[in-house]
Amino acid sequence: MAINDQELFDLIDAAYNEDLSNQPQKYEYKAALLAGAKQLIEGADSLSVCVDIYNAYHENYIVSISLPRANRNLYGYIHHKLEKLDQKRLRDLNLGYGLIASSMMFGGMH
Repeated sequence: MAINDQELFDLIDAAYNEDLSNQPQKYEYKAALLAGAKQLIEGADSLSVCVDIYNAYHENYIVSISLPRANRNLYGYIHHKLEKLDQKRLRDLNLGYGLIASSMMFGGMH
């Protein structure tokens, strides 16, 4: 596992172990975190894992501003990593609008 992959794995691990009782669909979100960790262990690209987890935030109605600290750290890491992509790549991943809207509504989470 590369250094960036290990950092992402550690963030996922810490986020998975936090209490998410204030989130509407915490079990589905935690399943997405577990799947992301497994993908990293199997050698998947960290960018694809970030995209999957980012999509899980929206699919499971996760409210980033109300997440506990480790989950906010993971959200900030993923948001920052995806923010660096060019517009074409964001469109290809179908992420452009979500990243732009979340920055305008909440400001930087990192």
